[in-house]
Amino acid sequence: MASDRLVLGVDVGGTKIAVAALRGAEARHRIEHRTELTSTPALLNGLERTVREVIAVVGTPAAIGVGVPSQIEYSTGSVETSVNIPLAGVALRAELGRRFGVPVFVDNDANCAALAEAQLVPSDDLVMLTLGTGVGGGVIVGGRIFRGANGLGAELGHFPINADGPRCPGNCPNSGCLEAYCSGQALERDASELGRDKPRSRLARALGSDGKVSGHELVTAAEEGDPDALLVIERFGRMLGVGIAGYVNVFQPEHLAIGGGLSRASHLYFQRAVQEAATRALPALWRRVDVSLARGGADAGVIGAGVLAAQEVEEHRLAAPSERQRDTAKANTTGTEGVE
Repeated sequence: MASDRLVLGVDVGGTKIAVAALRGAEARHRIEHRTELTSTPALLNGLERTVREVIAVVGTPAAIGVGVPSQIEYSTGSVETSVNIPLAGVALRAELGRRFGVPVFVDNDANCAALAEAQLVPSDDLVMLTLGTGVGGGVIVGGRIFRGANGLGAELGHFPINADGPRCPGNCPNSGCLEAYCSGQALERDASELGRDKPRSRLARALGSDGKVSGHELVTAAEEGDPDALLVIERFGRMLGVGIAGYVNVFQPEHLAIGGGLSRASHLYFQRAVQEAATRALPALWRRVDVSLARGGADAGVIGAGVLAAQEVEEHRLAAPSERQRDTAKANTTGTEGVE
């Protein structure tokens, strides 16, 4: 669990930047402003202003955690790729550390959301999927974020579940990955194709001027019992279940959580996904996992970023005595050279 030191959690999204103060896993004094997307300097300046608003209320934190919808090289806090916000190539950890004068830790926003969920469940071994325009996620092992060798791993949305499936709609060279089946973009693609193939159907009538059926129209049609909409949702749930089974078999989590904007329509697909996963996961592993909707809500991003900062501060604090002991031992060894 996180320490009780005062930290700030920052959640950077494509539409808003949210900042909150945390002690433990409770977010307080949350402030939110629109994300400035016109340029990198404008975004960073807007982020700084929002953070300083919270600092003016709570005081200087021990550290700041930042979650961004980007690929992060965690050891340096540099942004490798960033599709929706202008941060690609930015040494974000160093830049924000210079601006605020306290330790800053930067990670992918889905990793932060998973870390928040792990505090709220609670569970030290958890997988979280975030279903939205794309598919993201995070893996918690032993209470810490699993990132792979360079901090770029755990791209759960780009895990292939059908080598001959449709092209991924995201920034991915793959076909048949989970995002190609279980994202908002995938739902709109499937509903639009079916609407065009069946010109007398409700989905055909829902086609907009852009030639697409929106996710909102699809969900409404499914809730009202339209068979074509339900067929699209059924496929979504089935393929999500295939993905869930794969993550259970690989990571053997105690808990698997489903979050993101599409979780608001979970009443249409959640049970189908669990049913499919139960037939595919290894029985001994499936018996030991709990699958549920995420609990974090709107504060998940800031909570996870804050917990990340608190964990890092605590780890560095605990490491410091060991470093001092090594320095003392080295000095003692140096001082006794040639005595014998």
